[in-house]
Amino acid sequence: MTNALLSPPTARATLSRLQPLHAAAMYRWMLDPEVAENLGLRSEPTLERTQRWIESALGDPSVAPFAIEWDGRHVGNVVLDRIDSYLSSTRLSIYVGEPSARGRGIGKLALRAALDEAFAVRALNKVWLTVHESNARAIAAYVAVGFRVEGVLRDEFVLRGQRCAALSMSVLAREYHSAPSR
Repeated sequence: MTNALLSPPTARATLSRLQPLHAAAMYRWMLDPEVAENLGLRSEPTLERTQRWIESALGDPSVAPFAIEWDGRHVGNVVLDRIDSYLSSTRLSIYVGEPSARGRGIGKLALRAALDEAFAVRALNKVWLTVHESNARAIAAYVAVGFRVEGVLRDEFVLRGQRCAALSMSVLAREYHSAPSR
C-alpha cells in the first residue's frame, strides 16, 4: 500500500496561517479519541464551534494559529496563544491530527518551525506548555527540541475518566538557539 505522506528526505513540515478552510479537517481530527483525549476536550466538537474558534483566533492579537503542512497537505495544527508582550512569552499547543502523518517526525519538525516563529520572528523569550504525563511521544518530542520540565501539576488532567499529572515544560530562547540539535 502506498502512502501519500511518504516523502523524499528533503520534505519539510511548514507552518501556514490557519484559515477557515482548515475547519473541516480540524473537526474530523477532534472526533478521533486519541486527539480529543490528548487535547483534553471537555465537550463534543462541532464544525460550527471549530469555525467560530478559527475566526476568533484570527482576530485576537494574543493568538497565532498555524496549520502544519507536510508536502502541501494540512496534517495538524500549532497554536501560540497567551502571547504576553510584557513577559515575552507564549503557550504552545500542537497536534498532528492526520493519523497517517503520526509517528513520522512531522510533529518535531513543526515544533522547530513554531519555536523559530516564537523566537526569531516574534522575538519572544519563553515558550511554555503543559502535557499530561502519559503522552510519552509528545514529551519525547518536546525534550528533543529543548523543552525542560519546570514542574508537575498533580491531578491536573483527566484522561479516560482518571486523574493524572500534567508536566509544565518550557524552553527559553537562549537555550533553543544554543542547543546542539539546532
